[in-house]
Formats: sequence, structure tokens, C-alpha cells
Amino acid sequence: MSLRPRSGKQEECVRYPRDGAISLATGRGIVVSSAPMKKFGFAALALVALSLPGLSASAQTESGEEQQPEEKAKASAEPAEPAEPAATTKAAPEPEPAGPYVPLAPPPEPLRISNASASIQLGMLLQPQFEMTGSSEAELTTKNLFLRRTRLIVAGTLFKYFEYFFDTDWPNLFKLDIVDTMGGTVKNAPGMNIQDAFVTAKPAGDLIAVDAGFMLPPLSHNNIESAAKLYGPDYFTNGFRRNVSFMNAYDPFRSNGQNSVGRDLGVQLRGLVVGGHVEYRVGLFQGFRISEVTGPPARVGGLNFFRVSARLQVNILDAEPGFFHAGTYHGAKKILSVGGFYDFQDKYKYFGGDVLVDLPTGSFGVFTLQANVVRWDGGTFISEIRKNAAYMVEGGYLIGAIRLSPIVRYERVDAPEVPTDPSTPGSPLIPDTLNPSENRIGGGLAFWPFGHNTNFKAFFQRVHRVPGTNDYNQVNVQWQLYFL
Repeated sequence: MSLRPRSGKQEECVRYPRDGAISLATGRGIVVSSAPMKKFGFAALALVALSLPGLSASAQTESGEEQQPEEKAKASAEPAEPAEPAATTKAAPEPEPAGPYVPLAPPPEPLRISNASASIQLGMLLQPQFEMTGSSEAELTTKNLFLRRTRLIVAGTLFKYFEYFFDTDWPNLFKLDIVDTMGGTVKNAPGMNIQDAFVTAKPAGDLIAVDAGFMLPPLSHNNIESAAKLYGPDYFTNGFRRNVSFMNAYDPFRSNGQNSVGRDLGVQLRGLVVGGHVEYRVGLFQGFRISEVTGPPARVGGLNFFRVSARLQVNILDAEPGFFHAGTYHGAKKILSVGGFYDFQDKYKYFGGDVLVDLPTGSFGVFTLQANVVRWDGGTFISEIRKNAAYMVEGGYLIGAIRLSPIVRYERVDAPEVPTDPSTPGSPLIPDTLNPSENRIGGGLAFWPFGHNTNFKAFFQRVHRVPGTNDYNQVNVQWQLYFL
């Protein structure tokens, strides 16, 4: 004889065809008796049947099912004592107060595939933009609808100590710009570029990191910010530009139209020390390679030494780990930093300093201010780059309740005047037509419904150039979509 558990639904006795066994369903059990046990079967059945009601009632009470009426009454008559907390129970931590800025939704989860030894993460940056701008030498305005940036991003890790970052860009896609060397008088579609491609080894975490590949050299804070995390509509105009007149001087190392603006190929050592309060970056880069000489005597090209760049940043409050920095952290960090850099190759030199303030002000908003002071001189090595100084500043305030930042920006390029007649000592000085000075002043609004993931910016600038025929205006309206 055996006892098998089953559902609470009662059934009639069932005779099994195998060896004449029978089963009796009572309560929550099935009693099965086989033919060889007929002698004691009925006695055993009677004994088990008498004991099953108690077992059934016990099982129902432990499983939380409905109790019998008399047990209900007994339970209701006795007041329930409050349960004492266990000795190991800890009070739940109080939620942290919300910062001055809360987006409409948290940042999206990364699109990542990973295993124990490697990971890969995918992202995208799109910046549809409207631009209307005039010219210092012509009347009326040019109007464009185009894609300022069209980037596909791939990043990830390998084993424990290695990271990689790779992205492509199709800049100013379908923009009509007659001064663009790749666009001409048609809509700009130069093709897709490799924007960044570098690997990073971290043998000691953030203390020591070695980057190798195609990257942003360590210049000003604005120069090493992510294009997806800028405060204004774009980088400072003079962040990468070295001459107002010559488009090829946007990149002092003549890779414009071939490589991405501002990038160079090399190797860099960087890290955070003193508890994250000091960041260092120093690198050796390809720079400008001199041409070969056909002779006689013939001489190979590219025999000159490399470009050297270095940056030191003091973080008075929070640190900024990672390769790319941000123009604002929307109150997630308290940033007060001072930095300086020096960039040179042969007779070319570029140096300056910068300040970034990005501080939450209680629960109301975030104050942001960024300023750069720089100087450059191409010397005899890159003659198109004249000796100039530039001043750049932008500031604004994020009103957290409405996720809106009014922002102002000012930039100035001071170019030295030249003699009217260089061959005559004491000749009067006049502005240099090949190296003009320029003032840019303007401002606008940035709306941050989803932080850096999706935002809208509208900006106006007034441009005054000396020498120049006209002052002109520039209007930019941009929508950004970004995730990584």
C-alpha cells in the first residue's frame, strides 16, 4: 500500500487495470492498495481514512488556505500581537535629495554585449541643424538645413586592463558652404571620416592610462570635451582655428579635408593623482611632416621630429575621469578646475590656460562658466599661422525647474597690425588682410529635457572683423540625439 499526494478535488474510487489495485481519494491523498495486500488492505484503508482529516486541516493551515469556520472564530477572538523586528533588520536608507536638475527620464541603459573577458557598446550622435549666416565680404545671408554631426560610436573593454573607442563622422552633411574646401558650390558630402580610433591601457586604474591611436591632443578643456556634451551649440570658434582667413589653418597640421579637425595620431600618457585633484596628460603626435626634397641632393620627407603636447589640470572639487570631459554635468558633479597646456613642434607653438566652473546652487539650478586664454605662432615652420592671441568665454545658468539654460558667449582674436610699407622704417601700421582680428558676441537658450541625450539649442552671434567690409549675423538652431 502507498500514499500519494494529489489535489484537493475528491474523486470516486478508481480501479486500476494493473494487478487489480484500487485507489481511494480523500482530502489531499490517494491511498493505493494492490491485490497481494487484500488481507490487510481494508483495515489499513480504514486507519488511514480516520487520520487524513487531521492531516488535511494541518496542511491547509500551513499553506495559507482557508481555515475551518471554528478555527476562524478562534483566531479572530485572539488579538494579533505586533511582530517584533528581527535583530538583524536595518532601517531603510533615506532617499538622497534630488539635485537641481532632473531630466524627464533617466539616461538609457547602454546597448552592451559582454562576457567575462570582453565587451562592446554601441552608440550614436546626430545633430540636425539650421544655420543662417552672413559674410564679412558679401551681402545677404546663406541658409542651410544640414546634419552638423552624424556619428556611429563603438566602445568597449578587453580583459581587465584595456579599453577601446572608435567613432565615425559625416560632418556638415548636405551643407552648402562655398568656403568649405570639400563642399564647393554644391551640398557638402565628403564621405564618412574616422573621427577617433584609439586604445587605452590602464595598468593602475585612473592613476596611469596610456592612449594610442587617432585622438584629441591634450590642449584646452574645451578642446578635449565630448562633442555630445558641450554647453553651447558647438566648440569655441577659435578652439581649433589658428587663422581667421585661411580655411586650411583650421588644422595647423594641414590634415583638414583628410582627417578630422583637431585630431592627431600619437601616443599619450594621462592619469589622475592626489586623490583625483590633479590630472596630467602628455603626448607625442605625428604633427606636420615636411615634404621630401627632389634634390640634388635628394632628401626624404617626414624626417622632422614629432609634435609634443601636454596639459595639467587642477581639480579643486570633483575630478573628471575618462578621456573626454564635458562642458556641463548638470549638477551631477561640482566642478571648479584650472588648467594649462603647451603644444609645440619645431618653431610652431600654441599655449594657454582655462577655467571651468560648473556648480549647483542649492536646489534651484546650476551655474556654468568656462574661459580660455590662448596664444599661437606658426613661426617659420607653418607660415600661414601668424602670431595671434584669442580670448573665449561662455557662461549661463541652468534653471532646474524648467530645464532651460540662458547662455552668453564672447570670443575675440587679437592679430598684430603690419606696416603699410615693410621696407620703410616707421611706416604706419594697418590691419593685416591676411590675418584679421575678429570679435564674436552672442547668446541663446539651451533646453535640456533629457540632459545630453536629447536637447535643443538656439543661438545668435554678431561678428565684427577687421579688416572687413561687413559686420554680419549668424543664427544656429540645433537638435541633438545621443546615446552610448
